[in-house]
Amino acid sequence: MKSYWQYKFSGNIFFGKEALNELEHIYKKYAQKKTLIITDQGIKASGILQKLEDKLISYAIPYEIYDEAKPEPTNLDVEEVLKSYSNKDIYVVIGLGGGSCIDLAKMVAFMLNTDQPLDTFYHHTIDFEVTPIIAIPTTAGTGSEVTGVAVVNDLDKHLKVGISSEKIKPQFAILDPLLTLGMPPRVTACSGIDALVHAIEAFTAKDYSNFAEDYVADFRGATMMSDLFAEKAIQLITGSLEEAVKNGQNYKARHDMLLGSLLAGLAFSNAGTSMAHAAAYAVAGRAPSPHGEITGLMMPYAIKYNFSSNLSKFIELHRICIKESKGLDKNVEIFNYFIDLLKKINLPTKLQEIGVLRDDLPAMAKETMGITRLMNINPRQMDEKDLLAVFEMAFD
Repeated sequence: MKSYWQYKFSGNIFFGKEALNELEHIYKKYAQKKTLIITDQGIKASGILQKLEDKLISYAIPYEIYDEAKPEPTNLDVEEVLKSYSNKDIYVVIGLGGGSCIDLAKMVAFMLNTDQPLDTFYHHTIDFEVTPIIAIPTTAGTGSEVTGVAVVNDLDKHLKVGISSEKIKPQFAILDPLLTLGMPPRVTACSGIDALVHAIEAFTAKDYSNFAEDYVADFRGATMMSDLFAEKAIQLITGSLEEAVKNGQNYKARHDMLLGSLLAGLAFSNAGTSMAHAAAYAVAGRAPSPHGEITGLMMPYAIKYNFSSNLSKFIELHRICIKESKGLDKNVEIFNYFIDLLKKINLPTKLQEIGVLRDDLPAMAKETMGITRLMNINPRQMDEKDLLAVFEMAFD
């Protein structure tokens, strides 16, 4: 069993109103280096892209723009960007937008420096230097700005894969709550609930001391450091998510959501995520739903199954979330709390609501068990039979 823990930090983080001004200092290091901005049409239409362009122009930085990023980036999206920009001497990549834009930027940043196909890195490490990455999130959800994970939907292999490497952690993360004020309610709900799941799964992850002494992986279980970040993230997100969905112009709610998402990213990038996220990969193959919608749906059922595995952590989670206990069993109360929260922000609570079929469940259980980098983090041991029971509970 492990007798010591490790904590890996991200690059430089700048948080707060007008944090975008920090680009002036960052670009003193990258003076005259051509930059590729990866963003989407929504960010362009909102005027946020123009704000970034104005900054780069004022610093005399040459740049290119790819503004066709889509939700849930695919291997074909990565190939499209590389085809257009691999011969244009790109020295810096900026991901501007939600987690999909930042994930696409991460994949482009390392693929610019290799001749290997993308799927090589589904199972092999990135052992070369990566083009510097600046992440500027405009949603509060994925925490991608401080993690070494990029999720890709491989359309050829019919797989959703998480590429994981310390090399793709952004060197700079710039988080300005002002950039999130125009986020639509549904995007706020899906991204926000995903951030909450990140925090909860990091907080309740299997403890680092329960791993073998020689266990080496990107996710290594809960530590005192990850607990500090995760607990504060849970407090911030549960205290602001409903308001942010209902009133997107509420600056305090937006501020707390963005900070909560950041802290959740710092927590799970070390501790890891577990059953709800592993299950989401399997569910995504059967349901055309956003990633956050799926992880949020699975979270109450994951909590119900895992509750007995670490009573002190789950009782503390109950204390953080539930201000007025009704005297019920704490497992029941926390389950009901998350089901009610999903309903309040207009997200589904059952798999059949998003198009999953009952006949899909056995295959989903098998696929989920195969995602060992996440299932190893789950606080309670599971097999396919256990997972099938959880999926059945979540189905109807």
